[in-house]
Amino acid sequence: MVMIDNILALHSGIWTANRLYQPQTHCRPSGHALLDEKLDGGWPESGVVELQLPCFGIGELRLVLPAIARALEDSELTVFATPPGEINPIALCQAGLNLEKVVILDTSTSSSLWCVEQALKSGCCRSAVLWGEALSVTQARRLQLAAAENDCLLFMITHQQSVQGLPVSCRLAITPVEEGLSIRVVKRRGLPVLPFTLPLPAVCNTFSLMDKFLPLPEANSLPSNVVPLFR
Repeated sequence: MVMIDNILALHSGIWTANRLYQPQTHCRPSGHALLDEKLDGGWPESGVVELQLPCFGIGELRLVLPAIARALEDSELTVFATPPGEINPIALCQAGLNLEKVVILDTSTSSSLWCVEQALKSGCCRSAVLWGEALSVTQARRLQLAAAENDCLLFMITHQQSVQGLPVSCRLAITPVEEGLSIRVVKRRGLPVLPFTLPLPAVCNTFSLMDKFLPLPEANSLPSNVVPLFR
């Protein structure tokens, strides 16, 4: 038994049940206080974070942009690969991104995977976002290795269920709710986390002078998140 304990002590990557859990000491703040609390400090320092969605456009960019903006301060570029729609440059600027350092790839899935892998290996990129279908084990392993070895964090956003044993650093299942995003931590290094709701601010606020420009019945009929435009 002593010999086995000595062997295990030489390999820190092997966890045994008699060891107390130690929170990860190196992580990237997400920009969301509640998420940082649930993930013991934030996103993993490097590797692939998989976000599983029921559909694209539920607020996934608002979830990851604070961390991307922070990473872009000391890197030369960030990559958005195969987005499902046009990315609003004004929204990127409002999130604190320098557009001169933003690369948007609109190409086939196979080409985008290769391009993202090269960006992760370049040493110029500390974060990237990739939308697409669920990764295979081989694809995930290549991206995870490229990101982990080069201090990069890749957000893989998909609306398909992936293989549960996929070699990624973290996996979250996300669904939209009225308050923001309902998050279930499927995989991470550490203790299990109960599902929680992450509040997200409204995309836009109600125009305060709405009643001044519109008849009262018409103003009241507008949803609270609609900003009227006037000529």
